[in-house]
Amino acid sequence: MKNIAEFIAQLESEKCTYNAWVYAKEGCYKQLNISDTANCYSYLRDMVEYHLQIVLEVNNNNKLDNYLLLSEINVATHIAFDAQKITAIAA
Repeated sequence: MKNIAEFIAQLESEKCTYNAWVYAKEGCYKQLNISDTANCYSYLRDMVEYHLQIVLEVNNNNKLDNYLLLSEINVATHIAFDAQKITAIAA
């Protein structure tokens, strides 16, 4: 688990790309369209202010990792994410 600000700073320093989902309903998430890749990290910082749960699929050296950002408790944690649903959360 990491602090969200530290997590975003790490993504930015490593220049990782990501796909983002926000909670929609009934345990499912909908994908956001992030068209401005030049400002994707500041966009992510803004999203954290407006959404309680954000799922990120991070492309890190051609390996996809999934994370759940929980803004209420300021935590980013590794998850398993499949078919728009969280299937497991790392302890």
